[in-house]
Amino acid sequence: MKAYPLGKLPRMLSTTLFHAMAEQGYEGLIICEPEDTYISFGYFDRAYELIDLKKCKDLGIGLIRRQTGGGAVLLSPGQVFYQLILPKGMVPFKVEDAYRKLSQPIIRAYARLGLEVEYKPINDLVVKSSQRKISGQGAGDIGKFFVFVGNILLRFDPDLMAELFNLPNKHIREKVRQSLWENLSWLERELDRSFSSQEVAWVLLEEFSKDFDLEVCNEVPQSALELAEKLREEMTSEETLLEDTGRRHDLIKIREEVYVPRH
Repeated sequence: MKAYPLGKLPRMLSTTLFHAMAEQGYEGLIICEPEDTYISFGYFDRAYELIDLKKCKDLGIGLIRRQTGGGAVLLSPGQVFYQLILPKGMVPFKVEDAYRKLSQPIIRAYARLGLEVEYKPINDLVVKSSQRKISGQGAGDIGKFFVFVGNILLRFDPDLMAELFNLPNKHIREKVRQSLWENLSWLERELDRSFSSQEVAWVLLEEFSKDFDLEVCNEVPQSALELAEKLREEMTSEETLLEDTGRRHDLIKIREEVYVPRH
């Protein structure tokens, strides 16, 4: 199985590329970092209810609807993504078992970087000492493959994330902002030191190599890049972004078991 340590990727490739690779039948591990700042929200999310679309436009922050589950996330430089594309037969049938198993390389990577984290069902990794969420993960079927994605946060901006939610007043926005600060964390906050994306990517690659037979490849197929660009156009189109999925967002999920009412 091939591993693709790709560094910084522009034009939302940090989201569209794994979709394209899975659709074209390429299994493997992508490790990358977004070059741009944008909101990625889950397949079932009702974007216009959850996110302030006008504020995103005013701030030049893009929006994309991915094909995997999980909640709305703010992607930006300083986040190193792992995106594992596996044949469905390689993954435990129960979703929670799959998350638990596939989280192990990331837990080991955090430990090597100096931070003890643990898996919290169903899709979070939290700091052991504080129980702050430090990695949100998502998974889903794309084509014939099971795709498992998540990130290691070197740094994060809770204030900006709070500004981008669609909320009725400043009082609730402040509650969301405070809850984000209280319940989310990142490496540089926890360990009071800076990290390079390359250092983190290398540790991730080494830890995944203990569980999977990986061959490093620095170039992705051109056909996958071309499809990724087409997918970006589709996944950022007004029709896709404004699709009414029927989901209600009465609560803002901060992490597992922590929610803030929107009203």
